[in-house]
Amino acid sequence: MSLEQPIELPAGHLLPDTDGEPMDSEWVVEQTRDYLVNPLKAYLAQEKVVAFVGGNSFVYYVDPRTSKLRNLGPDFYVVRGGVQAGQTKWVSHEEGGLLPTTVIEFLSESTETRDRGEKFCIYRDVFKTDDYFLVDPETLFIEGFTWQRGHYVPLTADREDWYFVRSLDLYLGVEKGWVRFRTPQGELLATDRERADGEKRRADKAQRRADEAQRRADEAQRRADEEQGRANEVRERNLRLEEKLRSLGLDPDQI
Repeated sequence: MSLEQPIELPAGHLLPDTDGEPMDSEWVVEQTRDYLVNPLKAYLAQEKVVAFVGGNSFVYYVDPRTSKLRNLGPDFYVVRGGVQAGQTKWVSHEEGGLLPTTVIEFLSESTETRDRGEKFCIYRDVFKTDDYFLVDPETLFIEGFTWQRGHYVPLTADREDWYFVRSLDLYLGVEKGWVRFRTPQGELLATDRERADGEKRRADKAQRRADEAQRRADEAQRRADEEQGRANEVRERNLRLEEKLRSLGLDPDQI
C-alpha cells in the first residue's frame, strides 16, 4: 500500500503579497486602511486581543478539495489568534493553519459575482469564516452573514443599522459616509487622525489645567506678598512710633 507524500509548500517570503493590480476604487483603499484596518489594529492592541488584521493582500491556504495551494485577496480580514508580526500577507501553512474569522468585501461590477459566489462558498465551506460582510461602496448598504453549522445565516441590523460582529465583539455600521467599527458601548474605533486630534485635545486641556493652576498659584503668591507687604508697613510704623516716643522720653511699653 502506497502512502501519500506530504505536499511541499513554498516559503511564504517567496509568495507575492497581491496580484499587483490596483483596487477598483481609491475610496476603498482609504476606507479599508484608514477606517477599518488601522483603527482595529490599535483597538485590539489596546485590549490585548491577539489577532492579525489585513487588507488588500493575499490569504494563502491549502484547498482541502484539491490539496493545492491557493489564494484569495479579501478587501479586509481578521484572523483571530493570528500574531501581528509585520506580515504583508497571510500564509496559513506558516501560521498554524489559521484562516480569517472576519471578512469584508466591497462590491464592484468586476468583483460582485465572485464575492457572492465563489468567495462566499470558500469563506463558508473552507475558511469557515465566522462573519462575512458585503458592502456596496455607492450606497454603503451592508449585508452581513454569520456562520452557523456549516451555513451562512443573514444578519439583521439593530435599530441604528449596526451589525453585531460576534468574532470581534464589535459592531459594524456607517458613520458620516464611512464604514466603521464601534464598541458595544457605542464608542467608535478611532482613526489615526482622530487619535492624534484626541491626544492634542487632551494635551491642550492638560496645558489649560496647568496654566490655570499656575494662575491660581501666582494669584495666591500675589495675595501673600501683599499681606506680607502690609504687615511690614505696620511693623515699620510701629517702629517709627516707638522711636518717636523714646525721643520724647517716654517708654513705649508703658503706653
